[in-house]
Amino acid sequence: MKMFNFTCPRCGKFFYGDITLIELKVPIHCPGCDRYYHYEEYIKILGGNKDTTLARSNKPLTEENMFEIIYVPKR
Repeated sequence: MKMFNFTCPRCGKFFYGDITLIELKVPIHCPGCDRYYHYEEYIKILGGNKDTTLARSNKPLTEENMFEIIYVPKR
Protein backbone atom coordinates (compact mmCIF):
# COMPACT_ATOMS: atom_id res chain seq x y z
CA MET A 1 0.00 0.00 0.00
CA LYS A 2 1.14 3.57 -0.59
CA MET A 3 1.22 6.10 2.22
CA PHE A 4 1.06 9.90 2.33
CA ASN A 5 2.80 12.17 4.83
CA PHE A 6 0.72 14.75 6.69
CA THR A 7 1.62 17.49 9.15
CA CYS A 8 -1.38 18.85 11.01
CA PRO A 9 -1.52 22.64 10.55
CA ARG A 10 -3.34 22.98 13.87
CA CYS A 11 -0.94 21.16 16.23
CA GLY A 12 2.09 20.33 14.07
CA LYS A 13 1.81 16.53 14.57
CA PHE A 14 3.41 14.56 11.73
CA PHE A 15 1.73 11.29 10.75
CA TYR A 16 1.16 8.93 7.84
CA GLY A 17 -2.04 7.86 6.12
CA ASP A 18 -2.94 5.34 3.45
CA ILE A 19 -3.26 6.97 0.02
CA THR A 20 -6.53 5.05 -0.43
CA LEU A 21 -8.09 7.37 2.16
CA ILE A 22 -7.57 10.19 -0.34
CA GLU A 23 -8.91 8.11 -3.23
CA LEU A 24 -12.06 7.24 -1.22
CA LYS A 25 -12.31 10.81 0.13
CA VAL A 26 -12.47 9.54 3.72
CA PRO A 27 -11.90 12.07 6.54
CA ILE A 28 -8.48 11.79 8.17
CA HIS A 29 -7.94 12.14 11.89
CA CYS A 30 -5.03 13.88 13.59
CA PRO A 31 -3.86 11.80 16.55
CA GLY A 32 -2.22 14.88 18.09
CA CYS A 33 -5.16 17.25 18.49
CA ASP A 34 -8.11 14.96 17.67
CA ARG A 35 -9.17 17.12 14.71
CA TYR A 36 -10.86 15.59 11.66
CA TYR A 37 -9.98 16.87 8.20
CA HIS A 38 -12.50 16.33 5.42
CA TYR A 39 -11.37 15.68 1.87
CA GLU A 40 -11.82 19.28 0.70
CA GLU A 41 -9.64 20.54 3.58
CA TYR A 42 -6.78 18.07 3.48
CA ILE A 43 -6.44 18.01 -0.30
CA LYS A 44 -5.69 21.76 -0.12
CA ILE A 45 -3.22 21.19 2.72
CA LEU A 46 -1.45 18.43 0.80
CA GLY A 47 -1.37 20.76 -2.18
CA GLY A 48 -0.74 18.02 -4.69
CA ASN A 49 2.17 16.59 -2.67
CA LYS A 50 2.67 13.13 -4.13
CA ASP A 51 5.43 12.00 -1.73
CA THR A 52 4.67 8.44 -0.71
CA THR A 53 6.19 5.78 1.48
CA LEU A 54 5.71 2.12 0.62
CA ALA A 55 4.30 -0.35 3.13
CA ARG A 56 2.78 -3.82 2.87
CA SER A 57 -0.71 -5.14 3.36
CA ASN A 58 -1.93 -8.74 3.06
CA LYS A 59 -5.00 -7.76 1.08
CA PRO A 60 -6.00 -4.79 -1.06
CA LEU A 61 -7.88 -1.97 0.61
CA THR A 62 -11.37 -1.45 -0.79
CA GLU A 63 -14.36 0.59 0.28
CA GLU A 64 -16.01 -2.59 1.59
CA ASN A 65 -13.13 -3.79 3.79
CA MET A 66 -11.40 -0.54 4.74
CA PHE A 67 -12.89 -0.48 8.23
CA GLU A 68 -11.50 -3.97 8.88
CA ILE A 69 -7.97 -2.93 7.88
CA ILE A 70 -7.60 0.67 9.10
CA TYR A 71 -8.58 2.44 12.27
CA VAL A 72 -11.22 5.16 11.86
CA PRO A 73 -12.09 6.66 15.24
CA LYS A 74 -15.74 7.20 16.08
CA ARG A 75 -16.92 10.67 16.99
